[in-house]
Amino acid sequence: MDFHFSRFEIMTGTGALFLCLAFICVFVEASAIENEIGTAAMQAVERQDLFWVGVEARGQHLLLSGAAPDYLAKRRASEIAAAIDGVASVANGINIIGEAGTCQWQINDYLKDRTVSFKAGRPELTESSFPVLAMIASIARGCGAAFEVAAHTDATGDASVNLQLSQRRAEVAVRHLVQSGVDPARLKAVGYGKAQPIADNATEAGRSANRRLEFRIMGEDHG
Repeated sequence: MDFHFSRFEIMTGTGALFLCLAFICVFVEASAIENEIGTAAMQAVERQDLFWVGVEARGQHLLLSGAAPDYLAKRRASEIAAAIDGVASVANGINIIGEAGTCQWQINDYLKDRTVSFKAGRPELTESSFPVLAMIASIARGCGAAFEVAAHTDATGDASVNLQLSQRRAEVAVRHLVQSGVDPARLKAVGYGKAQPIADNATEAGRSANRRLEFRIMGEDHG
């Protein structure tokens, strides 16, 4: 079978091919920009310890979600996101958790120069951690909010082992809080392993900072 194409058909076909390639390039570039902006936004809010902020990138537009302790914190999240290169607009869908935010600030302030620590490689609390948890329990008992007790490790060793260890440590801390009078229905233990570092795992100081326990207010109890 003979195939004969006119110059017009060849030129039209070539033009259509280039047009398709152009659309593909634009799509790939847009996806790359979206991923870059989304990653930059997540890193920016994490550097400010705004763990309650969720970020979704839609092209050059960002959608923020989560539960902020107060209006100033919500506005701060918007300012951080809007300052990122390439961001065209920010839709702030963050909810304010009201009075529970006071509890979060109390806990954060108390833990500025104190830590809850565990014995090396084990889900057992050190002796110095008991009075710290007792104070956390005291604050928590006065809060009408749910807490996530989040345990983290550094990046040393097997990732799956670290994940399991962090989960067991979070559960140990939750049990201790319950024994100290905190309603178990308001507590959730989550182990994140090495997934949420706050410092450089390449240094001992960084690894030490990453091995931590956090108490995160999740919202008001309206029950």
